[in-house]
Amino acid sequence: MKENKLQTVGAVAGYILSGGKNTRMEGQKKLFLRYGGETFCQRILHACDCLPAVYLSVDKKDPYQEAGLPMVEDRWREIGPIGGIASGLVSCKEDALLVMACDMPMIDPESVQQLLDTYRENTSVILVAEQNGRIHPLFGIYPKHVLPVAMQMIREGDYRMMHLLERAGYRTLELGKHSRALENINSTVDYRTLETGPRPFVFAVSGWKNSGKTTMITRLVPELVRRGYKVAVIKHDGHDFESDVPGTDSYRHQKAGAYGTAVFSDHRFLITKEYQGITERELFAAFPEADIILIEGMKNSPYPKYFCRYPEQPLISAEKLADEIEKRMSLY
Repeated sequence: MKENKLQTVGAVAGYILSGGKNTRMEGQKKLFLRYGGETFCQRILHACDCLPAVYLSVDKKDPYQEAGLPMVEDRWREIGPIGGIASGLVSCKEDALLVMACDMPMIDPESVQQLLDTYRENTSVILVAEQNGRIHPLFGIYPKHVLPVAMQMIREGDYRMMHLLERAGYRTLELGKHSRALENINSTVDYRTLETGPRPFVFAVSGWKNSGKTTMITRLVPELVRRGYKVAVIKHDGHDFESDVPGTDSYRHQKAGAYGTAVFSDHRFLITKEYQGITERELFAAFPEADIILIEGMKNSPYPKYFCRYPEQPLISAEKLADEIEKRMSLY
């Protein structure tokens, strides 16, 4: 679990809303549902590594002890998110809270950083995410000075989040149309759908040796990322390859006889393992968050593909190939 750093006045802290009675989840606490080998709580915390502290908004503390986070108990109960947010603004030392619903397991570090960077340009009003014309009040940054407005609304019995935005003042950050950060899991049906899909779209960039495959992919990836996609790349080697860099500690471990090695930090990991008969489909599971998986090679595979023929034929532009991929994705 995330260890809160020294809390600094003026900072923006993370603030996870644990949700209500979870009736549509058959009583299961959404915070502890699992996806991709982690709980929703753990996934959201990974996205919040850039924040100095993360708090958990709860109606009662006992059911959430295992989260290992400092908790803020609701001062105003059963009035929805406005009660939890107001309780946090009263209790927390930081000047603003980055509010996140606990049923949004696809929140990613990039979206959190985007919110922070945009908020710092103007800290006078609330900043919330927007996607495809829809405003999402439960993924946004609420400065402490909106607390009087929230408390006045509570006294008036007006608990609607959009009214809070309108009365306190707000602006929006448009997330890419393909961002999954705002996907929320409201029911058991949503959860089953999350577990089974949507699957990443797989596209191969193939060709003979030295035909421009790697060059094409290194041009294509930034274009797809610019369009809002999360992209992973899997390279197929038709012969074999040296699985580590000579001179590194993990290379020495491998040469000493270890059948597998792993290196990890707080931000990434690398696993190398001797394994006979692995297929690309088994590797897809390593990238559950990806929108698109590009495969370099596999010219005889069944996946839609672009075949590189350089130098006999110039490579297609990254923009045109990205257009073609989006066209195929629409039929996926």
